[in-house]
Amino acid sequence: MTKKWNILRGVMAALMVAGIVACATIASPPQDLVAKNDHAGLETWYVKEAAHLRKRTKDMMAMAEEYRKLPSRPGSGPAKILLVQHCQTLVETYAKAADEADAIARAHRDMTGG
Repeated sequence: MTKKWNILRGVMAALMVAGIVACATIASPPQDLVAKNDHAGLETWYVKEAAHLRKRTKDMMAMAEEYRKLPSRPGSGPAKILLVQHCQTLVETYAKAADEADAIARAHRDMTGG
């Protein structure tokens, strides 16, 4: 029983670290573009960032599906559910961040008069 709890604690710790990393989903735009007030460059950067985040969303969806397919072993149910839920949380986080990056790209496009 102790071995199972140690494994579950390890999984939980890994998920917490991944969750902390996921919180910083949109990277900071290049400071030189901000300093130059380069709205066209910033629009391009945010469009690329949104595409990157949508790719991460798809990757997490695929990972959740792979976890769902794992054969269940006695006692592995809670860990499997936790892993799938974690992936689903990241899917939502990345999708929201991609939508926000798209909105910021549109705002920069509007500032260029485009």
